[in-house]
Amino acid sequence: MSFSKVEKLKKIIHLNALMNQTYNLNELLNLILVETEKMFGVEGTSILLEENHTGNLKFYVSTGEKRNILKTISMKRGEGICGYVYETGKILMENDAKKSKFFSDKADKKANFITRNLLCVPLQIKDKRIGVIELVNKKNGRFSQNDIEFLQAIANQISLSLERQILIDEKIKSEKLATIGETIAGLSHYIKNILNGFTGGAFIIDKNIGKIESEKVKIGWQMIKTNIEKISQLVLDMLQYSKTRTPELKKEDINKIIEDVLALEKKRFQKNKIKINKKLQQNLPLIPIEEKDIYRCFLNLIGNSIDALENSQNAIITVTTKKDDSHLLVEIEDNGIGISEENQKKLFTKFFSTKGSKGTGFGLPITKKIVEEHHGSISVFSRLNKGTKITIRLPTGEK
Repeated sequence: MSFSKVEKLKKIIHLNALMNQTYNLNELLNLILVETEKMFGVEGTSILLEENHTGNLKFYVSTGEKRNILKTISMKRGEGICGYVYETGKILMENDAKKSKFFSDKADKKANFITRNLLCVPLQIKDKRIGVIELVNKKNGRFSQNDIEFLQAIANQISLSLERQILIDEKIKSEKLATIGETIAGLSHYIKNILNGFTGGAFIIDKNIGKIESEKVKIGWQMIKTNIEKISQLVLDMLQYSKTRTPELKKEDINKIIEDVLALEKKRFQKNKIKINKKLQQNLPLIPIEEKDIYRCFLNLIGNSIDALENSQNAIITVTTKKDDSHLLVEIEDNGIGISEENQKKLFTKFFSTKGSKGTGFGLPITKKIVEEHHGSISVFSRLNKGTKITIRLPTGEK
């Protein structure tokens, strides 16, 4: 079915009216997709959005008889027609989908479905792509240039809806975080004052405990000292996490910071018989960062890798740096115990730790917060009993 410009305008106005019927994003997108399915006369429609923790595209909302199965599927960046469109920002119209070099039959196999033709358009907020909308199997005929233009207009409406919801969510989140942050900061300062007393007392006891003969007293004191250190670290982590701040940027050498962290952890490498494989690209540009914060990120990540390699045979940590367009990439990879898919979804959640009582649950959330304060990104790829690779992307400041 081909629509005139007047008909298209009427339908866009109708979609715009739908946007004001509800502030529930799922409900709104379902309404839009149901209307879109009718307008184009297709068997199914889907909106795929990027998952924050994996970078994969997830079927966020779908119509058609296979919609429930589609919600269980995710596509990697660049995988299939939707992945290509998301990666490149280009529109794809494939009227013989299976002959397309970009086509993936992953969703077809899982949903027991046959894709004949497909039209996919990117969803974008300002300069940032957030997902795609795709139409599958036109019931009568083939997709046309007319369909592309119409779907682009609908994609703009969907992007506006998503932008509005993101702004609402961010406002709610910022208000909650402000309250939580004030509470945590106040509580942390109070605990910190108590810890100062502990630390002063610990110093005096350390000076005099050598005169005490009892081995049990010394063991007990070591336990107390260890737990004081844990509480101190937790309080510092809470303070760091609760503060909203802008880094004080200076141009620094990323390789030097990594070398400093590796030098600090040398004894732990030796103790756990860990081989360090350095692949640091030379002559990298200096980049604008706050050195102590980025140092802390690398210290957290290297420390996590060491913990994952405890009691491992042929333990290796590989640290790689390289330039990628306007970013520097830092990859920290180990061949340790890995992380389950279930736990990967929770990694950047505060108070969640895979280390049991050994972890505070703040290390990775703080690392992510620091990286994002530097306008960078962090991603995790891990397989159980195979290892973990964490990639940090930091802007070079070059245009």
